[in-house]
Amino acid sequence: MKTIGFLTPYRHLPEFRKTVSNNFNCLDLSDLTDKEQQQLFKECDYLFAAPNYINYTITDKMLKGTKVSKIITPSTGLNHIEAQSVGTVHIKNDPVLNNIWSTAEHNLYLMLKLPRQTNNIVELHSKNLGILGHGRLGSMVKRLARPLFNKVYVMDKNHNKPEFFKNIDFLSINIDLNEDNIKLIGRKFIKKFSKKLFIVNTSRGEVVDEKEILELLKNKQILGYATDVIQEEHTNESSILKKTRLDNLTITPHIGGTALESQEKAYNRVIEKLKYNEEI
Repeated sequence: MKTIGFLTPYRHLPEFRKTVSNNFNCLDLSDLTDKEQQQLFKECDYLFAAPNYINYTITDKMLKGTKVSKIITPSTGLNHIEAQSVGTVHIKNDPVLNNIWSTAEHNLYLMLKLPRQTNNIVELHSKNLGILGHGRLGSMVKRLARPLFNKVYVMDKNHNKPEFFKNIDFLSINIDLNEDNIKLIGRKFIKKFSKKLFIVNTSRGEVVDEKEILELLKNKQILGYATDVIQEEHTNESSILKKTRLDNLTITPHIGGTALESQEKAYNRVIEKLKYNEEI
């Protein structure tokens, strides 16, 4: 039986714990020091790492001299994994995501919370929402938000819809991260809008120019910014946003996908994919 080293907690998920323990030897490394983890890596065939639980990236240097062949992550984002010498098992574009609502619900929570911590408390029923990115997550956000807002507009990043820029009061960022949209959301993009915005980001920290967003917040050129993701999330550097305290800024620690039901679905699915790939 092969061994999985868990860099992140898993015992809080009873269904997953039972499934994974029936198929693999499990080493819980989540509470160990870096040095203790490194010593036990040599016993692991795979490492399991959920991005919302670690504040570092997994590198080839960390894996040198071990038998680790794959990094398992129950996530769509892979920016916590830099190692090129091993494979990855993930759930990006997996059908299981169509039944995971946690991030979309967190998106809605941030929309409700942000105005209430500022001096600009508003009724959502009188406001218009714009969703940037109409993929799986954007579609889920639209479905949840539609009863709350006056009108919901949707636009993919490569389109240019005048009514989107003219009419919305809330902007929900739900685009994928790629080379074309790094720091897409900044001063130039925000100037296209007719109204001052509340902005919510459950996409990736890298799609936002944090320095420019911070300046816009301080100058009251946007009404508020709420994000579940930051740029330096998996490095030793500290995000410029985390160093700042503003009434119109909210940061949550990448907890969008951490509802217990969502974790059970994602964790079990990624282990199912590992078993299939390895024919265990």
